[in-house]
Amino acid sequence: MAFKSVINAISDHFHPKMDAVGVTHNGPLEAEDAFIERSVNKPMPKENEVLVQVLASAVNPVDTKMRAGYTNTGVFRIFGLDVVGRVAAVGSCVTRFSVGDRVFYVGKQRQEGADATYQVVDADLIAHAPSRLDDVATAAMPLTSVTSHDIMHHGFHLPVERNAAREQSLLIINGAGGVGSVLIQLAKYMGMTVLATAGSPESKKWVHKMGADFVLDYHLDLVKQTKAAGFDQVDYIANLQDTNGYWDLMVRLIRPYGQIASIVDTTVPVDLGELKTKSASFTWVYMLARGNENVFLAEQGQILEKISQLLESGDLKSTVTKVYHGLTAHNIRSANQDVAGHHVNGKVVVDFAPNILADGDNLGAEGDAKSTFEDGPDDVKEHEGQTQKERKSDLSHDEDK
Repeated sequence: MAFKSVINAISDHFHPKMDAVGVTHNGPLEAEDAFIERSVNKPMPKENEVLVQVLASAVNPVDTKMRAGYTNTGVFRIFGLDVVGRVAAVGSCVTRFSVGDRVFYVGKQRQEGADATYQVVDADLIAHAPSRLDDVATAAMPLTSVTSHDIMHHGFHLPVERNAAREQSLLIINGAGGVGSVLIQLAKYMGMTVLATAGSPESKKWVHKMGADFVLDYHLDLVKQTKAAGFDQVDYIANLQDTNGYWDLMVRLIRPYGQIASIVDTTVPVDLGELKTKSASFTWVYMLARGNENVFLAEQGQILEKISQLLESGDLKSTVTKVYHGLTAHNIRSANQDVAGHHVNGKVVVDFAPNILADGDNLGAEGDAKSTFEDGPDDVKEHEGQTQKERKSDLSHDEDK
């Protein structure tokens, strides 16, 4: 066993490395070590996978929930789902992508995430990124766009095509968040009349900018506001905020044979029987189910190709509102704090450009760029081939206002 350990250690020493930011515990986000920086083994793609050099990544509420629920204390885990990047290597069975292609995608929830300079991902999950948008704008879009498409297609059983739902009404509960910001735009592309809730003056302004026809103040009586907008009932409801808290409202406002979709967990049981007399339907939507269950993976790539086209045409616009520059523990923690604290409308993105020291022409080359998390006289701890840095990054902690 000792000899094998030595051999593994030697092999690990010569294995190509990459920079990564991750967690080893689920303590408070305010803690300095809520996220840490490590130099870890660079992954290699299997036959149906691609290796992507990550150019930017967005933070979503699910990222903060995954970190908060992490219980494998002491084991380094990389989170991050939204990605824009360039293909650095392809598996032997991959035909849709080539080295150098610019792509965007949502990774699998149960695999190592995107807060690293490279990530391996199933080729079926990815799509060609829109050339019209830069990396930061593109990184904001994958997860929320696929979720919005799933609400329309799997939740409401509607074709996602221009004017496919003309004269249909949609109530969006929480229009200012990441999903709501995209869902409003997608609904308008499909010809729907959109009512969306918001609270602060800034959120109301943002929801209106995204295209909502009516902005409802969730602090006030939503039934009265919906009627004042000219609707006794609506054809569709998307709950992006609180399934329990808005259940009675949804039952009241949904029309007979209408459709309700929610992306938010319930904390107590809800009475589905209340929908029976209206023959109305309720559907859960969770876009990460594809990767978690390893089913319908190619559908995600197809959806993202459609989203890419809509971004190219201008029918969808990026929802990024805040940017951090550099893959650092400080920036990943700050972005997670923003999202967990509901401090921003739209999406928060971390731009990895300061970490990329070689241009795209060198992607996948043997001489990978030197790690920005340099080894030095620091105290380091070896754990399963990973080198933990016990210091702050030297990179800038700039943030766009």
